[in-house]
Amino acid sequence: NCDGSSAYADMDGDGFAACEDCDDSDAAINPSAAEVCDRVDNDCDGVIDEDDATDAASWYADDDGDGYGDPAVTTVACDQPRGYVAAVYATDCDDSDPSVSPVDPERCDGVDNDCDGAVDEDDATDAITVYADDDMDGYGDPADSVTACYAYSGYVADNTDCDDADATAYPGA
Repeated sequence: NCDGSSAYADMDGDGFAACEDCDDSDAAINPSAAEVCDRVDNDCDGVIDEDDATDAASWYADDDGDGYGDPAVTTVACDQPRGYVAAVYATDCDDSDPSVSPVDPERCDGVDNDCDGAVDEDDATDAITVYADDDMDGYGDPADSVTACYAYSGYVADNTDCDDADATAYPGA
C-alpha cells in the first residue's frame, strides 16, 4: 500500500512501493530508472521510448529523398522518423537536390554532384578530352591530351596538329 507505513509492498525490491512502480515484478523498471529504447516504459512516466531515452539515436533530415541526409539537420529518437536517415548516411552536400549525393556521378555542370568537396573534376562522366596546343595555333597535339570538364589554357578540343612546336604547321596551312 502507499499509506506511508513501513510495511508497504515492494515485490521486486527496487525501493518503490507497488502503487508507485509501473512494473513491480522487474526491479529495473521504476520511477527513477533511465528510459531506454526497448518498447518498455522503463521510467514509469506513461510514455514508451521517448526521445530523451539514453540510447536514442540521432537521425538526419533527407529532404530531397535521395537516401542521404543533411549533417546539419538532426533529431533524436528511438525509431527512425519518416524523412530521416541514419548517421552513416548523413553526408549529403545539397539536400535540396536529389541528383546530388555521395553516390551520384560527377558531371561538368558547376556543381559538386558527388559531395567530395570538388567541382567539375576531370573524372566527370561528361568530361572531354583536350589536347595540348603548345604553339598556340588552335590545333592540338594528338599525343598530349588530358580529360577535363573544360579546355584549360593551352589546350584545345582539336587533335589534328602535325607539329605542335611550329605555329605555321597545322591542317590547311
